[in-house]
Formats: sequence, structure tokens, C-alpha cells
Amino acid sequence: MHLKLKGYGLTADVDAFQFRTTRSGCSFSEWEHITAEGFDMEEALTYSIQLNAGQEEDLAELDTGPPVLAFQSLGLEPPEEPSGAGTVAPPCTRKERDKARSKARRTATRVANREKVDVLLDGRPKHPRHLARNVKPIKTSFRLTDTSIASTGWIGLRDNGVCAAEADSDRIEAGPSPTHELHDFLGRNKVFTGFGYVKFKDPSTRPVVDKTDKVVAVVAGMPDDPNFKRDVHDRAVEAMEAARKKASVSEERQSHRRGEFIQLTTGDSMGGGQQEPGALVNGAINAAILASLVSSEPFVRLAGFATGVFANWAPNLFDFYVSYMGRFYAKYAHLSRPFLNGIFSACTFNLGPQTCALGHRDFNNLAYGWCAITAFGDYDYRKGGHLVLWDCKLIIEFPPGCTILIPSAAMYHSNIPIAEGERRYSFTQYTAGGLFRWVEHGFMTEEAYMKRLTRQGRREEKALGLERAEIGAGLFSTLSDLLAGK
Repeated sequence: MHLKLKGYGLTADVDAFQFRTTRSGCSFSEWEHITAEGFDMEEALTYSIQLNAGQEEDLAELDTGPPVLAFQSLGLEPPEEPSGAGTVAPPCTRKERDKARSKARRTATRVANREKVDVLLDGRPKHPRHLARNVKPIKTSFRLTDTSIASTGWIGLRDNGVCAAEADSDRIEAGPSPTHELHDFLGRNKVFTGFGYVKFKDPSTRPVVDKTDKVVAVVAGMPDDPNFKRDVHDRAVEAMEAARKKASVSEERQSHRRGEFIQLTTGDSMGGGQQEPGALVNGAINAAILASLVSSEPFVRLAGFATGVFANWAPNLFDFYVSYMGRFYAKYAHLSRPFLNGIFSACTFNLGPQTCALGHRDFNNLAYGWCAITAFGDYDYRKGGHLVLWDCKLIIEFPPGCTILIPSAAMYHSNIPIAEGERRYSFTQYTAGGLFRWVEHGFMTEEAYMKRLTRQGRREEKALGLERAEIGAGLFSTLSDLLAGK
């Protein structure tokens, strides 16, 4: 399959994820497990070291990851050791030792190669049609093309706490935390009218469709795992709570345009005056905390899960990411996404302890790109923590462990506050629109690119910005497209 887009200079060769196939020919994938095998590296190396006990072979070149002491000095858990590591009895005879040593080397090589598996390179099959066949979509009267984005077509409009429509100015909350509660939308004396309420229906995934039947957002729920709460959610909460206590964040920076809670961000970005793309900079303490978080199994699984949902429900948009980001990371090999099994180039850990966002747009993200939001904590999701999509006029129940994907640069969104004493955290994944623009402009800034154009070329580029908005909206699939395998 090839994706040729007017207004975007790349052709996407996509067939990148290898799904498994049943006897009936149906393809499927448990995406959150894509990189789980990569965690066997430590087991393989431990086994190899045991086999070489007493030998003179030099193992110094083996890189097992960040020094454990770097995490222990902060009171954090180092990357986990797989169960069973260190329990293998060494072989007895020399022949057995040589054979086992050879096997261990082969295993380590295979594991190392698996760790290099990258979702930008491995392919994506067609959308499994059964996912859209029996789905119950959340229908809205909203139309994606009605949202406002920057004239370049790459990022959202900077909101600075100001709404596009003066009539909607009462949605702005004056304090540092959300104050609009459910009764403001649904009560007898409601302030805001026309909002629909979406109950969470576990475990089904529910797409949000606009007036033209395009899937513009997805309430993905959780991975289908009976032990998800114990193995993923609860461990993620423990990690985020530990990170919050150890994070080095000034008091002034704990209050920001999204609310009043601690944020730690990692990954690659372009924008805000940068002259070239680069990794987001963190101090030594926060960098060590982030290294611990992105290497932990719960967040690796959630990154894979969100990427799988993305590829299934917006396959053309996903191919667009693969095309542009594949070229970007081929050129900048020293940069890397937080998760190889994830499509997004950056992520933020919102460490709470009461992460509830004020109304905002994440305007630096790709204008029509998706942002994956996963909620955690201990709160009554029927009374608080809801996701409010103002443009769609929806209030969506958002329980702990649930993942929702939205075009956060184009859609104004916020949370309903939770009760005093409750805890809420979130994990967001996204890609800056500036990275896509950098690739489109031949790896140069907007200013440098425009200087190289003729006067006519500059006029055409400005006109193309508006056209890009239409093209970007066109990348979203309709339910009928998905049923047809498009």
C-alpha cells in the first residue's frame, strides 16, 4: 500500500507491523506485548555470565543498561529482572559448558536483534474488519474540519487560555485547577448546554465519529488482560507516586497552563524557537526518574497498546506518521522515541497527586495528530476525572487504566475535578507538529525554507497551509472505510 498526499512530499511504504494470523485467516495482535520479549536481554546476559564463571573471557563490552546505582541513589526501582534469572545451575563438564556458552551467545544475539525491532520499520497490516463490525460508535454533530489550527497547517492555535469564540468564554476557569463539575453540564441549573454523557463500557472500544462519520477519537479502554489492574495499572501508580516524591520541580513550575500538578516530559521535539530538533532536556535527577519510568514494563505495554489502537482506527494517519517519522529518525540516529514499540516521539508523566487538566489545546502537537491519554489512580470515575471534549460536546467517563486517543492540538479539552483525598495521574503520548514540518521542509527551519523560495513559491506555500488542514482531516477513516479494509 502506498500513500501519496498532495501537500506532503513523501510516499509512505507501509506494511510495517507483523500481525499473527489464525487458521481462519484473521489477523490479530496483542500490541502491548511487542517488546516484552526484549526484556529477556538481562536474563540472557545473566545466564551467560554464570556460564563464564571462572573463565577469562572479557564481558566488559556487554551493555546491560543504566547502572543500577543511578536508580538506587534516588530510591527508585531499576529496570526489572525477569523471573527466573539467576536460577540456572552451571553445566558440569567442559563440553556441556562450551555448548551452553554457545547457546547463550546465540540467545543474546537474537534478543539484541529483537530489541532493535522498531514500529517505524516493521509494517502494519490492513485494519482487522471485525473491530469495526459490531462497534457502537459515539456519534456527534461536530465536524473535524470546523476546528481552528495554525495557518501553516502543522500545529494547533495557541490558546493561552482564550477560546476561539467569545460566546464560549465562560468555559475558562479562573483558578489553577478545574472548577467545572458535572452539574454544570448535566444538572437542572447547568451552565453549559447540549453536552452528551458517555458511560464507560468495559472492555469494548468505542470510536467517536464526527458528522461525516470520520473516527476522530477513540475510547480504547484497557488491554484484554485479567491481570491488567495488578500487573499494569497498580505498578504504574506505584512508579508514578515514587517519581513524584523524588522529582526535582520548582514550586513555580508545578502550576502551569494545564493545571496544578507535577509534569515530567521526555522524547524529541521541535518548536518554541528551536533551530533544529532535539531531545527534551532534563536535569540529572529527573532524567534518571524518566529513564526508570520509560523502561518499566507497565508503560512499555501501554505504549504498545496505544500504538495498536492508533494503527487500527486511523490507519492512513498512522501511515503518515510512519512515513515522516521514519525519515526523521533515519537522519537523526542519535535521537530516539521513548518507546520503540510506540509511534509517538514524546511523552509526559503527569504525576499529580490530583492530575485534572484545565481547558486547553496541546497546540504544539501535530494539528490533526492523535494524542494518547491514559489515566491512573484511585478515584470514583463516575463522579470526577471525566474527559470533556468541548468541540464535540461530550463528557466521557475516564476510569483508572483507561486509554483515550484524541486530536489534542485541534480539540479543546479538560477534566472534571476529582474529590478531595482522591488520587489521579495520567500518561500522555504525542508528537510535535514541528517535527513533521522539519521533514517536509527538507530538514530546515520555516524561515530558512521560505528564504529559498521565490516570491511565487512563498505565496503557494502559504496557500498550501490551508490545504494541509483539509488533507490532514482527510487522513481520518470513516467506519465504512474501516469495514472495507481501507
